[in-house]
Amino acid sequence: MLILGIDPGSRRTGWGVIEERGAALAMRDMGVIRPGDGLPLERRLAAIHGAVADLLRSYGPECVGIETVFHGVNTRSLVTLGQARGAAMAAVGGGSPQLLEMSPAEIKKAVTGNGQASKEQVAHMVGVLLGPEVRARILAAREISAAADATDALAVAIAALHRSSAALARARA
Repeated sequence: MLILGIDPGSRRTGWGVIEERGAALAMRDMGVIRPGDGLPLERRLAAIHGAVADLLRSYGPECVGIETVFHGVNTRSLVTLGQARGAAMAAVGGGSPQLLEMSPAEIKKAVTGNGQASKEQVAHMVGVLLGPEVRARILAAREISAAADATDALAVAIAALHRSSAALARARA
């Protein structure tokens, strides 16, 4: 199964594609959508929508996981984050993959076993679960914030895989 994980943001939207290979997980790719800080919000949202649509065409995932909005620095930031999520979700809605929305606590629990895990613990476990090459790529990223956005998106993809696998197992039972 191929999964696209999205960590939404209006200035940086992290994404990661993982693949289930038997009992193992493998990262196919990861990155960050950067619409451009100087653009007006509507142009940034259009860029996010277009980039997510391109990812869907390029990778053809069976499932897309996206982090839910949980809090914002202020109301305006929270609304803007929700709009970025909406732009990504609209791109997914135009295709056929299943969309799974997950809270940060659910993602942390799926990846680390602890819904209150720190960002560092999540990043460490993403590296453990996806292997030393991914861990090295995460550590070698030039921008710490960009690496964190892409790593968070990989965590979303891992959590989406766990949830979709559990649902499939229940359906078979």
